[in-house]
Amino acid sequence: MKNYSSEQNPDQSDPINYSNDLKSSVQQGYRLYQKRFAILFLFTMAELCNTAVYATCNPIAVELSYIYGEDTSIITLSATLYLFMHPLFTFPASYLIMYKGSSMSVKIGAILTLLGVFSRCLVRQSFIYVLIGQTLCGIARPLILNAQASVAVEWFPTNQRTKLMTMLNFIVTFSGILGYIIPPIFFAGVSIDENTPKDVLDTGDSRFMYLLFSEAVFSAVFLIPLLIFFETKPKSPPSAAAKGPTQVISFTDSICQMLKDIKFIQIFLSFTLFYGSYKGYGVALVYILKPYGYGKSDIAILSVMPVIGGFLSSLIIPTIYKSWGRYKPIIIILEFCTIFTFYGFLWGCYLQNYVMMLAMATLQGFFILPAIPLLLEWGCEQIYPLNDSFCIGLQYSGATMGSSFIAQIVSMVIHGKDATKFDGFMGITIICSLYTLAILSILFLKEVKHKLALKKSFVSPSDQIDQSFPHPYTEVNPHDLGLFDPDKVQDEDDDTGGDDNLIDDEKNDHNQNNNNSNHRSYQGGNSFGGGTGGGNDD
Repeated sequence: MKNYSSEQNPDQSDPINYSNDLKSSVQQGYRLYQKRFAILFLFTMAELCNTAVYATCNPIAVELSYIYGEDTSIITLSATLYLFMHPLFTFPASYLIMYKGSSMSVKIGAILTLLGVFSRCLVRQSFIYVLIGQTLCGIARPLILNAQASVAVEWFPTNQRTKLMTMLNFIVTFSGILGYIIPPIFFAGVSIDENTPKDVLDTGDSRFMYLLFSEAVFSAVFLIPLLIFFETKPKSPPSAAAKGPTQVISFTDSICQMLKDIKFIQIFLSFTLFYGSYKGYGVALVYILKPYGYGKSDIAILSVMPVIGGFLSSLIIPTIYKSWGRYKPIIIILEFCTIFTFYGFLWGCYLQNYVMMLAMATLQGFFILPAIPLLLEWGCEQIYPLNDSFCIGLQYSGATMGSSFIAQIVSMVIHGKDATKFDGFMGITIICSLYTLAILSILFLKEVKHKLALKKSFVSPSDQIDQSFPHPYTEVNPHDLGLFDPDKVQDEDDDTGGDDNLIDDEKNDHNQNNNNSNHRSYQGGNSFGGGTGGGNDD
């Protein structure tokens, strides 16, 4: 019988060869729960409810300006306030996730979203309530969105994470587009301009109230159950990554280490240029298509097609990644193909071939949307063992700021409402140039799997003592820091062993605990936890 003290764990003495013992210990310690799907559903609905309200006013800004006597710049300010709350509150959101866990962060985000959507219903008193409501929803955005990776790690096994992140980011994109499509539907058949009589203005006011109340009630239906049932993590972890390592790094030091990581900055730059350029392109699309005579209905249809393409790719790309096991080549291929779809779309405009334009718009979504979660995951891998919420929050913040800046540049180049066909070509060329820079920023970057090193060095849950660390910290075992050296980590995706032997039967919990008296539930403030090793191994 072997005795492992807290000073000499098996993973420290032989981290690679210990993987065989790890496989057997996983059968005892890691478990999947059926309620993870309910948690996932509640989280996706929180994303949808929060993101869908972003663009409520923008598609009908002209109509609202006449109804409420406000300048269109004030109307569109509602979306701007929403967007710019994410960069401002992303680090406080990450701080909350580290201290109190993803459940507290998501629940506070849900409360702020509910306050925001119901505040907007006071628009008849003053349009300022819409701005206040949009600001509250914007503050809630990082509290919900930054918890994506934490929810994935805490409830699902490693080999499902890519597919899960792809789906969650698809929901974000889908709900954003949904927010653009729904408002014009409520105003169908209502034409408002400076000469519109008061009774028509009143009709428009009633339609807008219906829209706001509908979004508020829809949010309440899903967010109130979330406040009651959403949990941070199950009793037993689904993988070694959910338990995390074992020494503390403070919140401030975590931020400093992330910002000093040159490789992460390269990934961050690629994500900002890639996703930010696509969002900026979406804003400028109306001006690019104007010289060709396409109207709002055509643009609405073209905006839906990338969602269809993204849905198809979300079923295919995760499978490709699982078999290939590498982020960089897949991302580069997706980004490179995207450039061709932009010029193909523009060629369809020149030919006045609407079918070709629809096909290219679908392919844009097919190539763009799956690259977003891959870049996010790669960033999380690079900064590990720092909390994933740092990566998610910072990258989305960069994309938000980048999209606004890129949209302004492209709109200036194509001269806005006075755009010509050549201006549209120049705008597309700028977008594609930024995509090229996104490729170059990661082209020579070596891919490292830090969490793979953790899986190969992790101590059996049955060997863990029941001891928790202070909550406001990211945790890492200092004896295993050598494993995080890029030259010492195998560049592969080894998802076997831990995930293949998971117990997916919540009912077996009681019997399993009786048979394995040494098993300990995992702990940790930032969704990672555990203690130093200590126990017996027969």
